[in-house]
Amino acid sequence: MNWLKQKINENRRFCRVLALAIGCNLIIIGLFALISYSVKDITVTVNGQTAKYKTVKTSVDDMISGWGVTLDEKDVVKPGMDAVLEDGTDVQIDLYEVSQETVSEETDFATETEYTSDLLEGESKVTTEGVKGEDKVTYEIITLGGIEQSRKEIGRRTVRKPVTQVVAEGTAVSYNGVKYSKVITVVATGYTHTGNRTATGTWPHRGTMAVDRRVISMGSYGYVPGYGEVHAEDTGGAIRGNRIDLFFNTRGEAVRWGRRTVDLYIK
Repeated sequence: MNWLKQKINENRRFCRVLALAIGCNLIIIGLFALISYSVKDITVTVNGQTAKYKTVKTSVDDMISGWGVTLDEKDVVKPGMDAVLEDGTDVQIDLYEVSQETVSEETDFATETEYTSDLLEGESKVTTEGVKGEDKVTYEIITLGGIEQSRKEIGRRTVRKPVTQVVAEGTAVSYNGVKYSKVITVVATGYTHTGNRTATGTWPHRGTMAVDRRVISMGSYGYVPGYGEVHAEDTGGAIRGNRIDLFFNTRGEAVRWGRRTVDLYIK
């Protein structure tokens, strides 16, 4: 009898151990199933960089907080911080960032025009080559999701000043194969001997021209079609602006010339 009781007791202990083992195993299996069911596969894209992520968090806010990251109010999160996470959810985070960038930039040169009688009208020549300058420019750049939104200049420093380009433009004209510095339209009146010397002290002669020295410099040489070579030697009280007097040896020649509008070519 003692042997039978011992066997029964041993079987009872075995059954209790077996039941305990089975119960623990069921708990572990249940926990594993629960955890497996709670883990979600999430796709996270930050500034265009995408990665797969596993989480047991239930919302986007919880997931991001779990990373130890604090987002700025200008950052953009889709589908939103309070969105519920489900298996397969895509989360897009576009970070608002402000940075500075300093770059070298060329600066254009100015162009100046000088007029010269060394060239004919319509001709031009670069007498001083223009050279571009260089500035160091600092920009404040705002990006969202890695994409530039704005760029504002906040500083500029000149490294090399530009050199102004100088272009010579011709004013000279050609008449009958002779080059003149310019041509102006004038009203020309014929006159003859008055018994007086010219303003330059000479006796008037064929080719003597009276001018307004504010328009034509004294001593200038030129040519009047229909008259010939002229020399600015005299002035006159009635000569103002684009008016000239041309000397003729006889009164008859002066009268025949009269007053007419002509081109005056000045050397």
